[in-house]
Amino acid sequence: PGGCLEISFRFQRGGIASSQYAIWIENEDGKLVRTVYATSFTVKGGYEYRKDALPVWVEKAHPQSMTSKQVDAMTGATPHTGVLTYTWDGTDDNGNRVPAGTYNFFVEGTLYWKSRVIYSGELVWGGAQQYSIPVKARHFSPSSVNENMITGLKACYIIK
Repeated sequence: PGGCLEISFRFQRGGIASSQYAIWIENEDGKLVRTVYATSFTVKGGYEYRKDALPVWVEKAHPQSMTSKQVDAMTGATPHTGVLTYTWDGTDDNGNRVPAGTYNFFVEGTLYWKSRVIYSGELVWGGAQQYSIPVKARHFSPSSVNENMITGLKACYIIK
């Protein structure tokens, strides 16, 4: 099925021990299908000495086993403040089309040291177009420092 999942949010870049985030897709069995984006610091080894940098994504993605080509395909420097948009085209990490079915997306952000947020939502790939997918937010070790790093997260599934 043709289409794309679009995720957008306002990003406010923070200082030390902050500004790390990852976006990924899982199938309905909870298996990581595709990492859409992850900040370079974490993917390129930051997770080894900052255990609080995207721990859920690190556990799912196993960056320590990735080739440099795999790392380059998903990473980038930490963006500047502004509205950011990411899309998933329905392919897995190997570039293969995924079958129609239920998928979950996640945006994990390390806000400040152990303070984190994980946004999540569900879509039916190959199903009806959804202009507004409900998104849930879970906060861990809340802190007022950099609490607004990721705000206004919106997701939609557009059929091409």
